[in-house]
Amino acid sequence: MAWGLLAGVAGVAGVVLLYRALAGGMMAVVAPVTAITAAVVPILAGLLTARSPGTLALCGAGLAVLAIALVSLGEGGVSGAVSPRVVGTALGAGALFGVFFALLGQAGEDAGMWPVAAVRLSSIAFGLALAARTGVSLRLDRRVLGWAAAAGLLDSAANALYLAAAARGHLSIIAAITSLYPASTVLLALVVDRERLRPVQVAGLGFAAGALVLASI
Repeated sequence: MAWGLLAGVAGVAGVVLLYRALAGGMMAVVAPVTAITAAVVPILAGLLTARSPGTLALCGAGLAVLAIALVSLGEGGVSGAVSPRVVGTALGAGALFGVFFALLGQAGEDAGMWPVAAVRLSSIAFGLALAARTGVSLRLDRRVLGWAAAAGLLDSAANALYLAAAARGHLSIIAAITSLYPASTVLLALVVDRERLRPVQVAGLGFAAGALVLASI
């Protein structure tokens, strides 16, 4: 429960920093920086807290980090100098997401799904505290409420699946595979929105497939 409570706070804080970084309009910088950092932090935590998962698996984790960087590069480049503050905020968001993965991964298999309930409890409490301090309205339009509810359910389901995987596998490998979520976003954009993929994103999807193969050996 304690691991889940701490992870929930880290997750909400990471979301706040992520949106603050995105407000700078630097998606091409924020997305890869955040995603890579979110993967590297739990990989290092796993190596420090457990034995090495093996050379091939570690190569898969490294390939996953490269894949994350490539698939996160959306349309358009970065024009002009990038503010160090934006980069720092993106790094902070990624680090907090990585801490979230590392903390939740510390809960043992015997804990069941209670850590996920603790994540939701602390994230809601911390989010309400932030909203009260900043004076942000919590009212949602009815059309938005349904999407928000669906997103919340999917988020909890994803946390539950991650917890189940982390309890049975090496944290470094599980966290690297989990951090490949930008690849699913790119694939959905391709299928649903009929977006065109850049060559670098196609290469990233290939590296992601290779990372999964190496991690499973």
